[in-house]
Amino acid sequence: MADSDRTITIGNVLRADIRGFVVASRIPEPDVPTFGTFVRAAIQQERADLIGLVYNITLQDDPFLKNLAVTVIEDDPRYAEIIRDQQENRAVPVEIAVAAIGYRDEDNHYHYGLPPQPPMILHRITVCSKDEVRHITAAPDFMRALFDNRDVPADELIPTALQRAARLRPESSRGEFFLEAGRYLAHYLGRDPVRLERILRRLA
Repeated sequence: MADSDRTITIGNVLRADIRGFVVASRIPEPDVPTFGTFVRAAIQQERADLIGLVYNITLQDDPFLKNLAVTVIEDDPRYAEIIRDQQENRAVPVEIAVAAIGYRDEDNHYHYGLPPQPPMILHRITVCSKDEVRHITAAPDFMRALFDNRDVPADELIPTALQRAARLRPESSRGEFFLEAGRYLAHYLGRDPVRLERILRRLA
């Protein structure tokens, strides 16, 4: 999603705290954000935007899906058509969990760490544009909030986010981008070389 110039609204805030939030969504499968997608949500009466990373996606059921799961069988000649219709055309209930990594203030300045407040319930959540991703990842400090959030699979999320952000930069600058990120990780995880190596292997 973040590799595209377009931005899409993926849903509304279902619950939130200062470290992140969960989005309730009913969007077709091709548009469901992937693990590590950068998203934003309005805060402070829409004067600022929280920036976060998708770290979990849960597909919910509903009475129709429950009935379909029980009754549809592979021997049914319409089986492939029914499954394709559900995956491509029907909006499946989705919960998307997002970890906060920073925020953009009303003067368009980016700050790292926890935002001053979470987004309000039912506020819309939008996928970040390329430019927004480049700005929030301009310094490796965006990773700090992920390490401090114990609910987040940071060791998998950080390499995914770095790779996504690198693809949005000119090829000539990607090496320096990864080098700076590696230095930050080495400094932050200097006392945990096993974890550091695990993250760097996933990044490679």
